[in-house]
Amino acid sequence: MLKINGLMAMMVLLFIGCRANADTEEPVDMTPVEESEITLEEQESSKDKEKKMQLTLENTTYSFVYKDYPILSQYVHNFDQPEEQLRRLPFSKIKKDQYRVEFACHEERCSHLMIDFNKKDSYLMSDLSRLVSTHVSPDQHFVAFIYQRDHDGEHRHQLIVMDLDTLEPVELEPNGDHLIPKPNQYQYAIHSVTFMDEEKLQITSDDPMADPSVEEPVHSLWIYQ
Repeated sequence: MLKINGLMAMMVLLFIGCRANADTEEPVDMTPVEESEITLEEQESSKDKEKKMQLTLENTTYSFVYKDYPILSQYVHNFDQPEEQLRRLPFSKIKKDQYRVEFACHEERCSHLMIDFNKKDSYLMSDLSRLVSTHVSPDQHFVAFIYQRDHDGEHRHQLIVMDLDTLEPVELEPNGDHLIPKPNQYQYAIHSVTFMDEEKLQITSDDPMADPSVEEPVHSLWIYQ
């Protein structure tokens, strides 16, 4: 009788052990598969952002990495041959390793990006506009861009002054008694920009505050430092 009871006890323990193994097998098999899939997706995404393209400008070859220039990279990757599309874009040199590039153009209106290949940085300056002129300050630390949009057949302009050391636009503050809106919102026509010294520039423009019948341009001074 004792032998029978002992045998039955062993069978019960074996049955419980098998159930315990059966209960734990399914999660153990599933969890590594899910983690493996996530890891592969992250690696693939990271790999895409590390892909390098080569761009040669004026006998200098630069490495172009997706994560360094996301706006322009996203644009060229809309094409079947991103590297070829990148090379077709018009790059204009502003300073050593610094270029302005136009892209996403439609009916002479483009997006305009400043790129610093040395700092691996970029800044989107204007969208849906046409570049009219570029002016570099005497000390080579600032650059002014005049962009144009047309409203009801009339030209309106935007002035962007950029600090080439930081690749950021600077605020313009009026220097004088003539009240005129800031020139960065396409509110009036700008005819010319002149850097006067290392802190001021002069704008020749229409006067949006004057009578529309008055076509005489006005001159205004602005502090850009």
